[in-house]
Amino acid sequence: MIFDGFILMVVGMLVVYFFLIIMNTIIKMLSASFREHALQEEKMILDEAEAKRRKKREKEMKKAVMTVSPSADEASRMTAVITAALHAHATR
Repeated sequence: MIFDGFILMVVGMLVVYFFLIIMNTIIKMLSASFREHALQEEKMILDEAEAKRRKKREKEMKKAVMTVSPSADEASRMTAVITAALHAHATR
C-alpha cells in the first residue's frame, strides 16, 4: 500500500517534470522564432515615442517663442507702424 503511494508520487513528479521541460523548450523555440518581430515592434514603439517627444518639444519651443517679448528695435518699429495706421485712419 505504501509502495503504491510512493510509485504514484514518483510518476506524478515525473509527469510534472517532463511537462515543465517540454513547456520550457516550446517557450524558448517561440522566443527564438519571434525575436526579429519583437525587435521590430520595440523599435517602432521607440520611434513613436521619440516622435511624440519631438512634437511636444517643438510645440513648447513655439509657445516659448510666442511668449518672448519683442526686441527694442522691433517694438519701436511696431510703434511706428501703429502710429502711422492711426494717423492714416484719422485723416480719412
